[in-house]
Amino acid sequence: MKDRLEQEVILEQKLFNMAEQEEIRLPDTLRDKVDDILVSLPKYRMTLRKSVILAAALTAMLSITVTAAVSVLQQRMEAMNEKEMEEYFIQIYRNAIGADNYNRPYTEAEKERMAQLRKSYEEAGLFPEGALAMISEPGAYRGKGVAFYGDTATFFFPEEEMSDEELLQIIDFMQKRDYSLQAMNEKLAAGEIESPTETVKEELEDRTEAAATEESVLQSEAVRNPAQELTVPYTGTLEICAMAAGNDCIFLAGWNAVHKMEIGSGDSALFFDDFDAETYVSMLYQDKKGDIYMSLMERVPEGADNLSATIAGEHYRTSLWILSEDGEIKKKIDMSPYRDEIGSRITRMAVDDQGYIYIRSLFSDSLLSVFDQNGNFVKAITSDRYQSHDAGGIGIGKDGKVYTQIEERGTGADGKMGIASVNLEKGCLEDIYENIMPEGTIMPDIIAPGAETDFVFWGYDGIFTWNLGDETAVNVLPAYEAPCPWEGCLYCALPDGRIVFGYSTDYRIEGEGADAKAYRVPEKTCFYYRAGLPK
Repeated sequence: MKDRLEQEVILEQKLFNMAEQEEIRLPDTLRDKVDDILVSLPKYRMTLRKSVILAAALTAMLSITVTAAVSVLQQRMEAMNEKEMEEYFIQIYRNAIGADNYNRPYTEAEKERMAQLRKSYEEAGLFPEGALAMISEPGAYRGKGVAFYGDTATFFFPEEEMSDEELLQIIDFMQKRDYSLQAMNEKLAAGEIESPTETVKEELEDRTEAAATEESVLQSEAVRNPAQELTVPYTGTLEICAMAAGNDCIFLAGWNAVHKMEIGSGDSALFFDDFDAETYVSMLYQDKKGDIYMSLMERVPEGADNLSATIAGEHYRTSLWILSEDGEIKKKIDMSPYRDEIGSRITRMAVDDQGYIYIRSLFSDSLLSVFDQNGNFVKAITSDRYQSHDAGGIGIGKDGKVYTQIEERGTGADGKMGIASVNLEKGCLEDIYENIMPEGTIMPDIIAPGAETDFVFWGYDGIFTWNLGDETAVNVLPAYEAPCPWEGCLYCALPDGRIVFGYSTDYRIEGEGADAKAYRVPEKTCFYYRAGLPK
């Protein structure tokens, strides 16, 4: 009899454990209710095991509780009023980056608990007691609890592991935001509300104008001070497509024209427009001697050859032109014959002290392709172990070596993200620095010497600095603290280590559908200088 009772107690406990694993929120009085049922039964039914009754009760509760929890969750969502849903909706439009961001990644333990709590939230109606705190600026977070900064959709977590309550607040916020997005989009489609795009755009323009007024400084200060941060509205006329740092200026490229802008200035002047056909300038680079290298997409008639790329339904040939510091043409290099080596379009470029041109391009099998100044193909830089992203950075380090972004083949953003120097003579990577970007960071897009560090990187998560020998790069300007939206901005690194952003709040569209071309509106464009200095 004792063994049987022990077995029943064990089975009973297993049933309760099973209920907890299924995340049923059991009433505290359930055991007492089961006892009451047993006591009320006729005497001959008292031979039924308590566990059988308990199992039957739990089975019934399993279906009832899950159904009820779903209903409760729906009620929670529907309880939001119009104003609450509008606030969530506008937050999404106001997001300057285009995705959720975090001041630190989740720990592995937090990820596991988050998954369990999300299931409890959705299936058992386990809701937080409080709400996620909203902050007006990143500096308002003081390291306690969890908070959210709407302009860049950034979640702020405490250094210590988050509690269940804090994780539930995050889950609840995301659920309400998703529900609001769906509900408000339905209203938008039905014409019941207006798109908040214009309102958000006006807010951004007002902030930019205010910042420009507050940070107005002399141009000479901007030139000589690598720590000087600026906000400079553009007063020029070019509809900018690309931006690149010169030795003492900034080059702006548009369709059929290149302008030159002094550092710290808001105006630009025509530098070059002597093109042979309609031309898109995709990439510029100025070497230490002053020569300027331009990657061009020149329009050609359809069917002229089979070595052209397509932009907005029209055909273009890839070329590389070299200009003098004064804008005189020194060399025109047709890159079409090298399509097998460089792919279809140049995406990154650097020139070393010996005049060798390092190119990265779309759909190329090599890390880099190297040409001399006469346009002769010299060598492909390859690696069996590493690859580079098409938009991965190339740059010249303080030691004069060419560096490229690398990641382990087949791993993408989860690989050992880092940089490596190039050995041109051997056609391979030389000094390899793996896994120097913080966990979860997407590859560096700009590699340049820093003002007080060996390197400054622009990445999709912010601006980073790094010294040779350091274990990990430091994020000195997280994307969520950027002065302008991270998504859709132009950027370049000045010789003094500053990163310059170019952002437009409005575009002019020509054409429709796949044939449409977008042009940045000059009077809606602003430049932001941010120092790449270590924290």
